[in-house]
This record gives sequence, C-alpha cells and structure tokens, in this order.
Amino acid sequence: PRLSTSQIVGYISISADKNPKIEDTSDRERLSTSPEVEEFQELIMYIVGALEDNRLHDRGVAVHVEKPMDDLLSSLSAQKLVEDAAQLAQRGENAKSVVPLIREFDQSLQQNREDIKGRFVYYSRLATVGTIAQMLIHEIRNRTTVLGGMLSFVRKEFAHLWNRRSEEHFARSERAIDALERLADTFSPLASRNFRRGRRRSMLEDRISICLEMQRGEIKRKRVRCTVPASETRVAIDPGELDAVILNLITNSLYWLSNNKSDARELEFDIEMTASGERVEVWVHDNGPGLDEDNPEIVFLPGITRKPGGIGMGLTVASELVAAHGGRLKAVPVGKLDGASFGFDLPCAQNRER
Repeated sequence: PRLSTSQIVGYISISADKNPKIEDTSDRERLSTSPEVEEFQELIMYIVGALEDNRLHDRGVAVHVEKPMDDLLSSLSAQKLVEDAAQLAQRGENAKSVVPLIREFDQSLQQNREDIKGRFVYYSRLATVGTIAQMLIHEIRNRTTVLGGMLSFVRKEFAHLWNRRSEEHFARSERAIDALERLADTFSPLASRNFRRGRRRSMLEDRISICLEMQRGEIKRKRVRCTVPASETRVAIDPGELDAVILNLITNSLYWLSNNKSDARELEFDIEMTASGERVEVWVHDNGPGLDEDNPEIVFLPGITRKPGGIGMGLTVASELVAAHGGRLKAVPVGKLDGASFGFDLPCAQNRER
C-alpha cells in the first residue's frame, strides 16, 4: 500500500527570494533542521499519505482486518493439486490436461506469498509499537518515581509552610503523577513479553470512565458531551488491553469531532449483552463527519490514516487486541448519532474460569 520512489514523481519549489532565512546543509542535499523544516516535512508526508489512501480506495483493494494465519499456511499445501491430478489420471487424461491445474496452483501460491508477506510487515510494525511502548513505559515510570519522591520530600520538609493554596498545587501534582502511572499501566500489555491473557478481569464501565478522565482536558476544550451507561459489566480482558482499545476509539472520535462546528458535540457508549449471554457488545458513537461509506473498514489496515503525523497503527492494534479475545472490531460509516460508530465484542467474565 506504500508509494515508492518509482511510483510518484514531482517537485516542490522553495526559493531563497521568498524564504530569505532558509538554510541548507553544507552538501546542499537537504534543508538544515529546524522546527519549521520538521513541520514542512510532516506536511509533505501527510500529502503522500493522503495519496496512498486515495490510491487504495480507487484500486478497490479488498479490506479484511484479520485472516487467520492457519488459513494462510493451509493454502500452501499441494494436496488439492495432487487429488485433481489423480482424478485426471483415472480418467485416462494425458499430461497436457495437468498443466492448467499447475498454472492455477502457481497463481494461488503467488497470491498467498503476497498475503504472508503483508502479514509479516504487519507484525513487524506491531513489534515496533511494542518496542516503543516498552521504552516509553520505562521512561514514564522512572520519572514518576523521581517526581513522587520529590513530592514526598517537599511535603515532609516544608509542612510548616503549608497553606490552602500550596495544598491545591500539591494535589494537582499528585494527580498528574497518578495519570502518568495509569497511562503506563494502560499500554503495559503491548510492551510485556511475559504478558499472559485471561488472568485479570475488568469492569467495563469503570474503564470507560477512567479513559474519559484521561482525556478530560480535550473533552472540556472541545465541549464534548459524553454518555456512559450506568450498568456494571465485567469482561474477561486485562484492564490494560481494554484501555488500549477504548482510548484509541475515544481519541479518534475527539479528533474528528473537531470537524463538527456546532456546540452539540457528542460521544456516546452503548453496552449490550449478546443473545447467548456469553459476550458483551460495546459501541462507541459520535456525531463527527463519519467514515467512507464505500469502504469503512479500510481504517483497520496498517498504515491507513488521515491524521497529520499519524502512523496508522492505532485501530490496527485495537482490532488485534479484540481479535485475541475472539471478537471483532467493526465500523459503521453513519451510525446512531449520524457520525461514525465503532463496535467490538468481548467475553463476559462470568463465563471464564478465574
């Protein structure tokens, strides 16, 4: 899905006359690094990314979120070819009759090689995400430990100077550290090599509220009205994994709600039990611009994004986490609130052994 240097040709004209403060490197092969140059490069990459998205859409690329690896590997077997050739032999056919079978089998192998290659690229990107998450979590926890120690020292050494105003500032600092720790906990499943699924349970509504609290500043700034059911639903998924899914859907909605120019910006959660009672279905609705009606689930493909500076892995990772629990992340282009709706299903906790 990526455009290579052999597939895109163009130029960008930057003149010293119109940009008198511009500087290039000594080898004159690139611009000297500066905040303006970095922003400019991000804009160019965003334009290329938009071209890639439009190219995929125009080519009518079939989108699937998850094709089981077992299906990919089983298709590499020559068993069907052998069976078909044996039937031809029994009918007394000559060798020429086998050639079309072999040609068809070769075409099938080529397609599956491409599918497997794409899957390895996908998992290599997930591995990169895990590496980055591991690094960030390590850094966050190291820093919060130092900051927490400093707060304890200040409270102990300067208790005699304490007043109401200092207590308010101190409380805000403690809440900030707690928020960073919660953020580290949220993404720890992506970073841990020893993580084992199914050992912990989550209260769905509580995790939604916690994730909304993490985005409180953005929600307040954009004046978004959030609605969460008052029910209590326990699901068999680690809180960190669940938060990673919910946070991604919330941040996506908040980003696109910026396009809603009215003051009536809404973000609503719906929670329903399936008919069997063994799984729960979660829906996230907003009244933003919605999705491409022709191909809404293209957003789950790795690298697909329309956000400036985005890498297009958030919804891919979220769909992978849901699929790991036997569910599916799906998208509706125009949903309950006339914007996009995303839904996913998870196993109920009472149907799993503790």
